[in-house]
Amino acid sequence: MTSTTRVTRSARAGEELRVALTALTFLTRIPGPRWLGYDPAWLARSTVYFPVVGVIVGLAGAGVLALAALAWPPLVAAVLSTAATVWLTGAFHEDALADACDGFGGGWDRAQVLAIMKDSRVGSYGVVGLALVLLAKVGALATLGETHAATAARALVAAHVLARWSSLPLIHALPYVRDDGAKSRPFAASVTTPRLVAGSVVSLGAVALALAPLGAAATGATIASAACVTALGGRYFRRRLGGMTGDCLGAANQLVELATYLVLSSAWLRR
Repeated sequence: MTSTTRVTRSARAGEELRVALTALTFLTRIPGPRWLGYDPAWLARSTVYFPVVGVIVGLAGAGVLALAALAWPPLVAAVLSTAATVWLTGAFHEDALADACDGFGGGWDRAQVLAIMKDSRVGSYGVVGLALVLLAKVGALATLGETHAATAARALVAAHVLARWSSLPLIHALPYVRDDGAKSRPFAASVTTPRLVAGSVVSLGAVALALAPLGAAATGATIASAACVTALGGRYFRRRLGGMTGDCLGAANQLVELATYLVLSSAWLRR
């Protein structure tokens, strides 16, 4: 290997690290190092690392859950864990879910839906939708915690990985329908087939590892539920909007996370 080749590979590795850190700083409150800098191209390429960010967020939530379970009942531990992940991500996806509920609930046509979702105010559909999803997530996590805190912790990791994975196939399959400078604009058409495959492989591996002690049935049902929710969401977004927006991605994220908890806490899997 020549010195030029080594320098080239080192430069590529350094740029890839910057791309990964860009995903982390975009999806969480975690600040990047001062040398990181910013390049719109890095943000567009960072989608492949979204599931890796999900591992980090899930582990943080699992750590809070495990510590809280030492002192409080499962319900309190689930609330504190959910609060921790919401804080860590700056309620990024929860805000998108509320906007999507308002838009799709109150808009009659494409233009109305997009206008309502762009409005920074939260309406009744957004409040009710977000409250119900949060309550369902906490309730399902608490149910898992009643069996064993470690089971709920594993569910957290799997849920946050799959929730962030859901953005990849949606970006790959659907056009971005806004023409403004929204945060999600750089991701339009950014998920190529190789990136989708790479992100999916990483996601499947992380979920399989996290849920291995729960058995193949639990792992398979969890992955299938995430795929179904993502596919149904994509079909709905295409029918109502002809594509997707950042709020659509955030709403899908939350629904996939919820689906994971619901599947793993269901009575037939806990028998």
